[in-house]
Amino acid sequence: MTNKNEILKVAAQLIREKGYVGLSMRDLAKAIGVRASSLYNHIPSKQAILNEIILHLAEEFTSQIKNVATEQISSLTKLEQIIEHHVDLSLHSPNQLALLNNEWMHLEGQALVNFKTKRNQYEESLRQIINAGKSTKELKPLHTELVLFSMLSTLRNLNLWIKKRGSIPSKQLKKELSQVLLSGIA
Repeated sequence: MTNKNEILKVAAQLIREKGYVGLSMRDLAKAIGVRASSLYNHIPSKQAILNEIILHLAEEFTSQIKNVATEQISSLTKLEQIIEHHVDLSLHSPNQLALLNNEWMHLEGQALVNFKTKRNQYEESLRQIINAGKSTKELKPLHTELVLFSMLSTLRNLNLWIKKRGSIPSKQLKKELSQVLLSGIA
């Protein structure tokens, strides 16, 4: 028995391997072991698969940062929690994260608008946490956009690095990545 979650999991892996454009519903059905016509009983289209995977993950990111942003903790602790969340998702949902990072441009219509809105909200929340840390002198007075860019560039590509070289235990990865991103290496 095939369910929607299984379909989405296999689809994420195949899209990561082949790219969104390179995957057909027929390929997905074959990988799952069902007829293509049966697949449509669970999900209406390849676009719907992409929408569901990316928007679900985008919602998870925005919900997490909203929760962290409202906690009565230091900006540094908030940033550590955000980094840890990225590590967890990179370890546990690497295929879905790869789609979010690399295939979002294939979203269409309202799904694309929703994704961009969530991405902008996430970046703005992170920007506010960085600025709050600078104002309380927890963080160095570096240019906010440079800090934001450095953090997000690293975190968005973490799943690629883990796939190639990631043999560091999760706890160590979280701790040391936070140190590198928040304290630097010198």
